[in-house]
Amino acid sequence: MVIEVEVKGVKVHYRSIKALDGVSLTVKNGEILSIIGPNGAGKSTLLKVINGILKPKVGTVYLDQKSLNEIPMREVAKKMGFVPQNIHLIGMLTVHDFVMTGRRPYINFTPSREDEEKVYEALKTVGAIELAERTLEELSGGELQRVIIARALAGEPEVLLLDEPTSNLDLKYQIEIKKLIESLSSKGLIVIMAIHDLTYAYRVSDKILMLNKGKVFAAGKPEEVLTPENIKEVYGVKPLIIAEHKIIIPAESLNTD
Repeated sequence: MVIEVEVKGVKVHYRSIKALDGVSLTVKNGEILSIIGPNGAGKSTLLKVINGILKPKVGTVYLDQKSLNEIPMREVAKKMGFVPQNIHLIGMLTVHDFVMTGRRPYINFTPSREDEEKVYEALKTVGAIELAERTLEELSGGELQRVIIARALAGEPEVLLLDEPTSNLDLKYQIEIKKLIESLSSKGLIVIMAIHDLTYAYRVSDKILMLNKGKVFAAGKPEEVLTPENIKEVYGVKPLIIAEHKIIIPAESLNTD
C-alpha cells in the first residue's frame, strides 16, 4: 500500500505562463491535504500532475519513493482515483455502467464477478446503491457527485484526488461529501483535494498547501496556513477567522452600512 505521495520541485508552463513554479509537497496515509488559492493559482494543474495526466517540465512525482515516470500508467490508474471538477457525461448511461468504467485498469475482456462486487462496494460506500439502474441524466447534483466518487473508488485506489468536490452542491450534500471524505481518510486513504471553500478546508484538512501564481505561498497545518495575513495577501480580502468553530468569512460581509 502506498504510504506517501511526494511532489518535488514541479514546474509546468503553458507557453509563456508558469502554471506551477517549483511546487513541492508530501502527503502520507490517512492524511487529507487541501490545495487552496485564487482562480489561476495552479490547483487543478497540480492535481493533474500528481495523477500523471500532465507531465511537468521540471520536477518529479513519487509514489512511495518511486517516480511516477517509472510506473506503467495502468498501475498508476490502479493506485490513484481522480474526481475532476468537470466531466463529460453520457446521459443515457446507467450509474452501474458508469461506475464500472472505474474498473478499466483491471478488466481484460469483460467485467468479472469481482468487478461487479467492487462496483457494488463503491456504490455502498457513497450511499448510492439505490441509484445503480438510474441514468446519469436523472441524477441531482449531489447524487452525481457521489456517483463520480464511486467510480474513482471502484478502482480500489490508495490515493484519491478531488477537484472542487463540493462545488455547486447544496448544504446537505456538502455535509455528506465532507463526512465521506473523512471516512475514507480514516481507512488509510490519502486524500488530496483542490478547494475554494476555506472553511471547509479548515475543518477537514490535516495539511493545507496555499498556492499563489503557481508558487507555494504557505504550507502546513490549517491554523498555520489560514492566517489573516496569508489570506489577505493571497486573496486580497481581509478575513474574520473564528478559530473555535473553524469558520472563515470575509470581514467586509459584516459591514451593515
